[in-house]
Amino acid sequence: MFHMAPPSSPGAAWGFRTLFNFQYYPTMNVGGGAGGEGVCPAGGLLQQGGALFGTTFEGAGPGCFGVGCGAAYQLIPPAASADVWTGVPLHVFTGPPDGAYPEAPLTPGPGATFYGTTSVGGAGSVCFGEGVQYATGGCGTVFQLTPPGAAGGSWTETVIYSFTAANGDGAFPVAGLLLGANGVLYGTTSYGGSATSGSPCSLAGASGCGTIFQLTPPASPGGAWTEAVLYSFSGQSGDGATPLAGLTLDRGNVLYGTTSAGGTAGAGTVFSLALN
Repeated sequence: MFHMAPPSSPGAAWGFRTLFNFQYYPTMNVGGGAGGEGVCPAGGLLQQGGALFGTTFEGAGPGCFGVGCGAAYQLIPPAASADVWTGVPLHVFTGPPDGAYPEAPLTPGPGATFYGTTSVGGAGSVCFGEGVQYATGGCGTVFQLTPPGAAGGSWTETVIYSFTAANGDGAFPVAGLLLGANGVLYGTTSYGGSATSGSPCSLAGASGCGTIFQLTPPASPGGAWTEAVLYSFSGQSGDGATPLAGLTLDRGNVLYGTTSAGGTAGAGTVFSLALN
């Protein structure tokens, strides 16, 4: 993690300072992170109450064939501005049926909760083999992080949805989530969906060029979230394929996003999806 400060005069160089270094265990070249916060962060940072929150792609524990399945972490600012920040793990992912290898930033929710995605892991059994990171298995998850009830307590992680890549469901979410009205979550999966005949997209058991999905919270605490696939990309006839980024929602209740492939030139698209 680094910090950049604008120059005091026009044309001067910006100030750059490293605030935190993610580290492998010093005694072995496998994942872990000396503080348990993991290594190789792929997602951005979220600021809440002066602290920073994020995810690491791997490390933080012995799971996932010894490289670690990643973690969600908090970075606490120092008392003095020149000191380094302190990393604190909030949850260490363990792989199926838990998630593994998060690539996206966290999304703030009500009650100081966070939501996020893991690119693989979960209870889905369709996704397997080559193409799934370290053959961990699982089609990815959406998870919730709930803060402790008392200071110094542990955070609670709950997998609120496991993607299946079956019956038109998506697989392998690598982007963050968008929180809409009434606690509804929106996101994308990079593969899966209702694959058309001759679909150009397939990865590790998941056919289809990705989805836009919606997750509706339960009517009562502790109930199951309800997932709905709002759109399946085909990668054909100018349609997009393989979305790798999150969504934006405007006041007209329209979602906007990008796909990394597909389109009339085969180089990706910008799309809109009107919500009913």
